[in-house]
Amino acid sequence: MSAHRAELLARHWQERIPFNRRCGFRVTRWDDDGVRMEVDETDDLSNGLGSVHGGVVATLIDTAANAAAIPVADFVPGSQVVTVSMTVHYTGSARGHLVADAVCTRRGRSLTSVSVDVHDGDRALVAHGIVVVKVSVGAVPDPR
Repeated sequence: MSAHRAELLARHWQERIPFNRRCGFRVTRWDDDGVRMEVDETDDLSNGLGSVHGGVVATLIDTAANAAAIPVADFVPGSQVVTVSMTVHYTGSARGHLVADAVCTRRGRSLTSVSVDVHDGDRALVAHGIVVVKVSVGAVPDPR
């Protein structure tokens, strides 16, 4: 995988997608092994009980999974990445700094399975997700 291409995708993912930018998701690793995204707890992302809202954790899982499903070397502009199904198991309160590690576990012709673990700053597992993603390759202009 081209490190430059992965860096461009990571910047797009965190800067050009408005919702990701609003949540403060940061891509800190994007390589052949998967994607790592991080977010810090803020008052805007809290549930009012002193932890990150479960919807934010689920969104972090979904966002990291969609990124991990992208075949970076073959991804072309105009392609679409869409979640087909997602299961989230919460294992503890999400507090402080959260790290989501997403790994592609099976890549089919159109559907990709991704496993995501979310840990807090103490490395305690706070959520685990299984996400099925559909990647549709966009039209490539005729080079003639």
